[in-house]
Amino acid sequence: MRLRDVYPARGMFKPGEPARLVAEIEAEATASGSLRITIAHLTETVASWIESISLTPGTRAVTFGWPPPDIAPRGYGVEVELLDEVGRRQDAATTAFDVLPSWTTFPRYGYLTDFAPGRGDIPAVVASLARFHLNGLQFYDWQYRHDHLLPLEPDYIDPLGRRLSLPIVADGVRAAQAHGMAAMPYLAVYAASPEFWRAHPDWALYDAEHRPMSFGDGLLGLMNPAPGAPWTRHLLGECAAVLAALPFDGLHVDQYGDPKVASDAGGRPVDLPAAFVRFIAALKERHPQATVLFNAVGNWPIEALAASAQDFAYIEVWPPATAYRDLQETIAGARVRSGAKPVVIALYLPADRPTNIRLADALIFSCGGSRIELGEGERLLADPYFPKHQPLTPELRTTLRRYYDFAVRYGEWIGPAASDAPDIPVRAPDGILSVCRTAGDWCVVCLVNMTGLSGPRWDEPQPTPTPRTDVPIQVRTPWRAGPVWWATPDRGHPELQPAEWSGDGGDVRATLPFLDFWAILAFQRKPMGNQP
Repeated sequence: MRLRDVYPARGMFKPGEPARLVAEIEAEATASGSLRITIAHLTETVASWIESISLTPGTRAVTFGWPPPDIAPRGYGVEVELLDEVGRRQDAATTAFDVLPSWTTFPRYGYLTDFAPGRGDIPAVVASLARFHLNGLQFYDWQYRHDHLLPLEPDYIDPLGRRLSLPIVADGVRAAQAHGMAAMPYLAVYAASPEFWRAHPDWALYDAEHRPMSFGDGLLGLMNPAPGAPWTRHLLGECAAVLAALPFDGLHVDQYGDPKVASDAGGRPVDLPAAFVRFIAALKERHPQATVLFNAVGNWPIEALAASAQDFAYIEVWPPATAYRDLQETIAGARVRSGAKPVVIALYLPADRPTNIRLADALIFSCGGSRIELGEGERLLADPYFPKHQPLTPELRTTLRRYYDFAVRYGEWIGPAASDAPDIPVRAPDGILSVCRTAGDWCVVCLVNMTGLSGPRWDEPQPTPTPRTDVPIQVRTPWRAGPVWWATPDRGHPELQPAEWSGDGGDVRATLPFLDFWAILAFQRKPMGNQP
């Protein structure tokens, strides 16, 4: 007998909803046995039980459930042990799940791009993405035209010649929602087909020489998105038609980062940041139950967008912000400006750079953010044109499963709901980035190993960091500490382990046995005046 996999049936669960999990078991012959299931919340075991199973040759999926308390947000770790008929352990695997009031509490965004007629595997594709705990999917380039989102016929050709089907788009929406994921249709705030653009010159944007502006060597024309402008009224009507025709959960709005300065047909300046903010507000006013996102391309114009009515920040990172520390500063800045709204980062990294990917994900999760990177067929988002996705190696797939499990399991400590604590000094050895977070009475230090990397940049290939052992960490806090715990996703054992530590006054000194890429150190905060 072998335990092939364990995973949740949905990307997230809502309060009052039983958590359903799946164990895939492989047997060479008819056998009986049992599963011992243990569920942990942070440092505590909250449930443990045994389920009897009967197996026949081949692979069987066993579904089991557990009713979590009606508390959210909350993350859980799961260990499943496969026992033979006399109770001897044969195999074991871990996973995680969380309970969230809304997907926007801790967004884990993926994507779909293939809506070809006759496609029949979307339910299976979406089900596989739930194993990574994705709880939102961007439907990228699903639309008929940028200026007329819905097609006139069920099957249609998109602007780049791809054959698409509206019933397949609808299948994707239903599959996403059946697996605890929001379905978000892509659109662009000011893009129109060349035909529409040329037919409406008075609706267009113009440059300083009063030339109409376009994108992609004339692939698209750029329209004036100012409040009350004809294009804006037209696009708001298109959005309403989409939400009436398909049960999407919101709208994902794009821009292209340029232009940053433009004029209308009469030569009057158009305040693009203000126009973006007003467009978001108009969507929220018309569709108050819909999630609205707006892409801050190159982190522009983040000051305006962070203060807008969008549900969380979506930031596409580009050069010159190429240092890993730039990712940390980008997330921290957006959270400060928005009042600690979640942040999703779009960062296009090729599959042949697994170190870059691991470092980026570890740092982004540690800062309370997440990254859009997984979608179609468990493939990697490697290009701003989403259909250019790339296959994962088996090793990278396993690593990403572990990283997403880890982020969900400890989401209360490191996710968007935790507080950023940049004023708590952390002393770590050179080459180790630290991010301090607080949640309730817990202080958590996230550690990302960049030892041996010279001026690490996410846009250049990076070697594997030099592993560290017996890593000393010192935290200066205004509290006394309780027991200190540590955990890492890097060696297949994500459970919290007690750390060697000492403390006097406001200093907490602890030692991590090892640090490969990513680890957390956590301790309970106690007032200075309390006695042990």
